[in-house]
Amino acid sequence: MKLEELIYSRISGANYGSPGLASFDGAPAIFFGPCPEDADRGWGDRRQYPRISFGLDLRGDPERQTAGTLFCDVWCTEDGPAPEDIEPILRRVLCGVIMAPTGDNPCSFSWQASQTFQSNRDTKTDKVIGVTVTFDMIAFPEQITSDPDPVLAMMKYIRDEYPEITVIGQNTLPDFTEPSEDHPAVYFRLDSYEVGRETFTVAWLDGVVMCHLFAPGASARQRWIRAITDDLACRGEVIMLDTSPMFLRRIAADNTLDPLSAGQIRLGATWGILKRPKYAHRLNHVHVAEAPKPPKPPKHWVTEYDRDVIVAIDGSGSNGDAAFEYPLCGDNTD
Repeated sequence: MKLEELIYSRISGANYGSPGLASFDGAPAIFFGPCPEDADRGWGDRRQYPRISFGLDLRGDPERQTAGTLFCDVWCTEDGPAPEDIEPILRRVLCGVIMAPTGDNPCSFSWQASQTFQSNRDTKTDKVIGVTVTFDMIAFPEQITSDPDPVLAMMKYIRDEYPEITVIGQNTLPDFTEPSEDHPAVYFRLDSYEVGRETFTVAWLDGVVMCHLFAPGASARQRWIRAITDDLACRGEVIMLDTSPMFLRRIAADNTLDPLSAGQIRLGATWGILKRPKYAHRLNHVHVAEAPKPPKPPKHWVTEYDRDVIVAIDGSGSNGDAAFEYPLCGDNTD
């Protein structure tokens, strides 16, 4: 589902008590965008309040502080349920849940502010009052890069050692994921990195990996943070997917930080990249010249063989070349 459909599903599935929200065309009076006019036939002869309208303002943020803002307007009348009764229900159903829209990054919402208002749209008997509830939307973009990847190494470490933890970016998420005390969720991101030192075969990188842990309640988060950091401190390293070690130089944890925007665990890591040989460009359209033929041997050549000399001369007769034996020494009786 799209993000606005997921938000509508969460809001419409909540229990607002009696008498609950008004109805429009047989569905709860929840609208993405402006509400229909009071004279619209979809209201019928039934009551038109309370109703909820919401809008979504998306934006890009390179620092990943916020990915957008969600505005929820609760419209009520003086003789019906108060806006203050519906506002806590909205905060409860929208905060602390991870939504996974189709074709987009998972995201979550954090309550920012609630501001009451009085509308100029009055009914025949009562004034219309309400409250605007504002939420910050935080996205969880995929952080996997190239091998060796420190984020992917930490994801695999959590998945192998703590199978009860949901790893955002690694596990396939349903439409809604609600972390609990026994089944929290984590998200890893590479905050920064730089080249530390170089050797003949390895380039060493020093970086910072942030871990965001989600669980309801500070005590539950503190318990899981302590378990993870203690285990990492004893190990001292995490094996990456190419079987090389990622050394953990510094481990810091702060449970008071916001798990959505900041992250509670800060890992100072060092990992190496093997230097690959220089790439040799391929030679195209190569032509090899034919080797020159060796020169012909001279027509007159002399070879020493035992005590005789064989002389080859160019014969001019029909018999071709003629060979004569000449003794080098000794008596010549012929």
